Amino acid sequence: MKKLSDVLEGLTRHDPLFKQLKLRLVVSDLAGILGESLAKHCRFVEFSNGTVFFVCDSDVWLTEARFMSKKITEKINEKLGEKMVNDVVFRRDRNGDRL
Repeated sequence: MKKLSDVLEGLTRHDPLFKQLKLRLVVSDLAGILGESLAKHCRFVEFSNGTVFFVCDSDVWLTEARFMSKKITEKINEKLGEKMVNDVVFRRDRNGDRL
């Protein structure tokens, strides 16, 4: 009998929907990925073609996030247990919403 974790791992390898789900579970812990301070000012937007998109609520936090983007990409892939993410893109939240 297969372990549930092995079944889920197989699904994420072959099904784009399960890849999205796995990634969303990982990025739901923003503080664990971005750090507590940055997580208060950024939010996940989408995952598309190996790129994770976030928005930040100010130019200061946007600059900080971009500076850390390589480390953040590595941390996400580490938590995923595979290299699913090639790039992380941060943009300014133009809606003016407070995060």
